[in-house]
Amino acid sequence: MIFPVPMNPIGKTLAGLAAFAGLLLAAAPGARAQFAIDTSNPTDWRISNGALSLDWNSQAGNIWQLTLAGRTDDLIDVTNTNADGQPKGLYMDNAGVGSGATTASYHLESGYLDWWITTASNAGNAFTYTEHFVLFPNDPGIHVYVVFNHAPTDVAGSLGQVQYVFRVNPALFTSTYSVNSGLYNLGLTAIPEPSPAVMNNTDPGRQVQDATLDVHGLSLPAGFNREFEVKYDYAGYEYLQEANGVTGGTYGAWAVFPSMESLVGGPTKQNLLFTGSILMGELLSDHLAYNVGYTPPKGQPATRLFGPMYFHLNTGQTPEAMYQEALNSMASVDAEYDREGILLAAGYVPSTARGAVQPIIAGAGSTAADTAWSVLGDNQVNFQFTSVGSQYWVANNAAGTTPLEGVVPGTYRLSAYVLGQWGEARLDNVTVSANATTTVAIPFIPENFSSFPPIWTIGIPDRSAHEFRHGADAAGHDDKEYWGNWNYWSDFSANRGAVIYYATAVGGIPATNDLSQWNYIQWHAFDPGLYAGIYNPADDSTDGYRYIAPAYVGNPATAVVPPWQVHFTTSAAQQGQGSYVVLSIGLAATNSDLTVSLNGNSLTWRGYSTLKTSDAQVRSGISGTYQWVVFQWPLGALNAPGADNLLSLSVDQSQGVMYDALRMEIAGASAAPATRAWYDYEYVTAGTYAPANDSKSNP
Repeated sequence: MIFPVPMNPIGKTLAGLAAFAGLLLAAAPGARAQFAIDTSNPTDWRISNGALSLDWNSQAGNIWQLTLAGRTDDLIDVTNTNADGQPKGLYMDNAGVGSGATTASYHLESGYLDWWITTASNAGNAFTYTEHFVLFPNDPGIHVYVVFNHAPTDVAGSLGQVQYVFRVNPALFTSTYSVNSGLYNLGLTAIPEPSPAVMNNTDPGRQVQDATLDVHGLSLPAGFNREFEVKYDYAGYEYLQEANGVTGGTYGAWAVFPSMESLVGGPTKQNLLFTGSILMGELLSDHLAYNVGYTPPKGQPATRLFGPMYFHLNTGQTPEAMYQEALNSMASVDAEYDREGILLAAGYVPSTARGAVQPIIAGAGSTAADTAWSVLGDNQVNFQFTSVGSQYWVANNAAGTTPLEGVVPGTYRLSAYVLGQWGEARLDNVTVSANATTTVAIPFIPENFSSFPPIWTIGIPDRSAHEFRHGADAAGHDDKEYWGNWNYWSDFSANRGAVIYYATAVGGIPATNDLSQWNYIQWHAFDPGLYAGIYNPADDSTDGYRYIAPAYVGNPATAVVPPWQVHFTTSAAQQGQGSYVVLSIGLAATNSDLTVSLNGNSLTWRGYSTLKTSDAQVRSGISGTYQWVVFQWPLGALNAPGADNLLSLSVDQSQGVMYDALRMEIAGASAAPATRAWYDYEYVTAGTYAPANDSKSNP
């Protein structure tokens, strides 16, 4: 029996639907396609919209069966099940929340179906959170968003991870497909997936690190040229991301992001795109970065919306055509979201009530594509740590005047930077109003401490270790691989594990001028997990590196990497430039304190001790949270003109630091932030430390 759809009030629970148990509900007359929803079985709501059919567990919140109209293939991985014995399928996997009483409900109109599961806060759960799923008529995909509410009476808590996980059928989806996953990974990156037998290998010796499987000697698909299966290899920068997916001979499944506004961390943040046979919708995470969780203010009501994003499904085309079709599917999304009443009630701002920012940033333009950037983020916050409000970014044109559009009304910080230049312009209290354009004029001033050329430089200040040894592959693409692919002790065996770099000519020794002689990471210890059975069939452990470490190392589990050395000379004219020796070090990721000694005069930056850490080093990244540290000595710390100067760099924690760039200057005025009125770097000199002041505009 088919009944007209009752208008289900927002928030109505399953108990209120008891009178309709077992009934199939169809869309009202005039709908573009028929919806159907059967809620009679709490663990198996059956839902369709004319383009797809699915089964959803209203008690666990997962879509556990999914087919496209006219086809019988289940697109869900049926081998990975939950406590109910159902495939996990499409669901949320969050960190920072607890369990609680759940309720489920839905709202159905002629234009959309929104259904959800709500978990209540309690003494062990700081948030009441609601996970939403949305279908539009004849749309072959599922839109998702999640709302976290924190009441003044709720216990304190923080969100560390917010993500939708889509476990797809590994027999139907055999290759990843991403486009523009980084500024040095433009275009297509397609990676065949190893077989389930490889992916599900249970040999404890093969699991050499969290989510890292040593696949040496295992059967791999054609085109898979890596010796490790690592989920972190599939992380992508948010700079240019629009969609990523998984494909097979018949189907495509795509994670599409209509907007990055509700995510965290700005354009430099890296989020997981895939892991095994899983398509990711990672909305918040601390992967590769630090201090990007969401913590609501204590004792105040707070609501945080993540999404919406979209899992699009298609078939019958080439992977390239399916990817493009997934992007094209977003053409009508603004109009659809604008009339999705439940989404609007959750705090989503319709396109008709948004504004724009027109920046005029002198000095922050570029004729080179994707080099100069403007970012809107949380007010008085480093954009890398935006987590409370909305965020937006755009690549600047040559004049630095590319607008930021579709902005939710509010108060923001506008930041601007140019890859290849030191420094960042920041302006707080940029107010955006509905249906209005806010024009903001600020300068970008490269933060050079001297008007003279640097004494020397190593690397490019582009917030990445891309240019150093193992930062890029032969084609110049970011080489995001497990660190155990490399053998640091062998790479630098000539100096028994030390990097020795001549930044200038010294005596008869020419300048090195070869960035492959500077490793992308300065390790304190280097002993990666490797499958020992490759080297000794009787050893089924992860201690394989001891078989291939050079003999001079001894036991790699206890060996310590010696300090790195930079040698250079100065001229009398250079020493006449000022009274201060200023060393800028851009750090692409840090997990250690860093001690820098100039001719025996040591200064230490306490990055690890003050919890300013990020772990790109062991998560297949070449950048994490970017930090700039300035070390300063008096001119007297230099040796006489023409004599060799020794700069020594040491780290004290295993993962060390990842370098972005280094620059040595001689300056006439101190680099102290109070002197320069620049607040975007850490400052270390004898007896003085000044942290970066992210709450101040800059300059």
